Order: sequence, then C-alpha cells, then structure tokens
Amino acid sequence: EGMDAVIMAARDAQVASGETAQAGADEARIGVLRGALQREFGATLPEDYAALLRRSDGVDFDGLVLYGSAQSEANPGPGGFWQGLVAANKLWREGPGHTRYLVLGETDIDLFTVDLDGSNPVLRDKVSSDVNETFPSVDAALRRLLATRG
Repeated sequence: EGMDAVIMAARDAQVASGETAQAGADEARIGVLRGALQREFGATLPEDYAALLRRSDGVDFDGLVLYGSAQSEANPGPGGFWQGLVAANKLWREGPGHTRYLVLGETDIDLFTVDLDGSNPVLRDKVSSDVNETFPSVDAALRRLLATRG
C-alpha cells in the first residue's frame, strides 16, 4: 500500500471515531519548519516526513501522535492539536538524553525518533530511551505506525 492509502485509511478511521483530522501543510509551512529545526536543534526534516505533513499536518489517533509542522500550545491546530515538531522537541529536551535525535512522534510507550541528519528511524522506550524497533526508512516506520490504526 502506498503512503496515501495508509494515511487515508487512518484519516477515515479518525473521522469515523469522531476525531479531528488535520489538513495538509503547504510548502511554505514546511520550508519554515525546515529552517526552524536546523536553527533550534541542528536537525534535518526527513523527506518522508515532509511527505506525510503535506497530506496531514500532524496525526493524533488511537494512542499515536505524529507531530505537525508549526503547532504549539499557544497556536494549536484544529481540535486543539498542539504537538508541532519544534514545540514537542523543546519539551522532550527538558529531560536528559533527548538531544542526540529528533522526536517525530510518540505512542503510549515509545518515541519515534530519527538522528539529527534525518536518518536511522527507530522506536525507543519513552522512559529508558532503549531502542525497541528499527526501520529501513522513515516511510516504512510511518506505514507501520499508521497501518496498525487504520
């Protein structure tokens, strides 16, 4: 299944359960995000994640949160969605040990992270930071995370 099909299935399930689906981000928002990630964290936005944001600017569904492009607690998106990449990563960095990677999202038990260069997508335990699962690409990780909820 292509990424579009996986995202559409997850969105349909979201809407069916009364959740708010986020609209896609435009190139301008993604461009601003790229600059902010580089400035704030020295981090590169993975291209596969930008592709997700173009279709859905953040996901909050069934225990999975995939961070959006620009949202924050002061400036939330539809349905009160506040978990933008910059805002969420600032929060994670208040704790120890989360400065070596970029957090793209989370489940009830795991953080979905990539290295600062956008490579090495893994799920790591929220508490211990131990790696629980590795993926060949960000796209493969996103498909797995979304497909278990569609």
